[in-house]
Amino acid sequence: MNDAENLSKLLGHLPPEVFREFMVDEFSLVMPDLDAKKPKKEQREQMEAVLAALGVGERQRIEEVAERIVLLSDGAGQDVIDGFKDDIFDDAARETFTAIPNQYERALWLHVHEPVIFEEALNARQADVFRQSASCYSGFMAPANLAVLDDATAKAAFHQTVAQQLGCSDDAVAIQIFKRLRPDTQTGEDVDLYQISIHHNRPPEIIDCVQSSELVPQEVIRAVSSHITYELANGHLEVLSKDTAGREALARIVADSLLQSPITGEKIPLKQYDYQSLAALRNFDLSGEPVAFVKVVELGYAAGNGRSLLVKIWTKDVDDIYAAARSLIGPAFDFRDHHLNYAKLSIKLKKVGKDRARTITVILRDDNKCNIKTKREKDRALCDRLLAKWHLVKEIGHVVEAPADTVAA
Repeated sequence: MNDAENLSKLLGHLPPEVFREFMVDEFSLVMPDLDAKKPKKEQREQMEAVLAALGVGERQRIEEVAERIVLLSDGAGQDVIDGFKDDIFDDAARETFTAIPNQYERALWLHVHEPVIFEEALNARQADVFRQSASCYSGFMAPANLAVLDDATAKAAFHQTVAQQLGCSDDAVAIQIFKRLRPDTQTGEDVDLYQISIHHNRPPEIIDCVQSSELVPQEVIRAVSSHITYELANGHLEVLSKDTAGREALARIVADSLLQSPITGEKIPLKQYDYQSLAALRNFDLSGEPVAFVKVVELGYAAGNGRSLLVKIWTKDVDDIYAAARSLIGPAFDFRDHHLNYAKLSIKLKKVGKDRARTITVILRDDNKCNIKTKREKDRALCDRLLAKWHLVKEIGHVVEAPADTVAA
């Protein structure tokens, strides 16, 4: 099934009986009964034969669902799920979910049993994919508090202009405009945010599939998406798109057509996560914050010879991670002698009003990646503010020559 990479991943990583049940319930496929006494490889081969016999269109439909599940099955996807799992309010369901050891099965469980949470988590994961690279993100300044035109006439004109910009016919472009609330980074209060989503078809591509034991070409048309957000309170106009050359043009079309005001040309600075300071013991300022305590629970680094070290402690460990590392490695060990490439903070929140006490984990990895963008909006705003307060993030300016893995925060 070389035309269904994600479906193949699910087949290979899910327990066979779980995969079979999903195919039957979700897609009404007729799958063979599995003999639990046979090796899992044989069980999977039986089901793979059924999938391979499907028409390419039907298999592509299943592949699209599988891709969504796989997106929440990698490391970053599991970070997202950890941030959303507390929204499973049924205690029994939460216990069932927590007991699932397989990350693919965890993502599938959310898809089947908690579709609303799954969609929210997937949106957060996709935003994280976009924002992991400066090649996918641009931010522009527009006047604040502009009225966003969303009447039929304005939408039609915007639709046509976007189609011309993308070189597509009008019916090959889909436009969505909606308004939602987002917590303000500084105050935590909800502010209005408009999101304009633009979807358009890529040129047809040819993929290979097997029919009647023959390798035959099939034409597939895939859609790609761009997202533009406008925050009324500060005039931030942010573009998330893999089309580097076209981002500013999309921003200007939104500003001219829907805001009826040109963008200023000033770009929003990117932020650089600066967590090398965590190599030494430090105090975290918690004044005025709904935080009971914060602790560094993981630190890691890699050496030039391919070796790496990751030190972990429990949140309730009587020692801090620096004392724990010295007890494990040697009394002279010091994280400051190494360049960190991974850090994990455990932030314990107080019970405030109807919000129960809980723990948020913030993971910083590689040169400039952070899991804050995978959080719910309210938690993301809080974490943004705390990292700025603790001097773990700084603005580096929006420059063309920024490293390819720079994160737009």
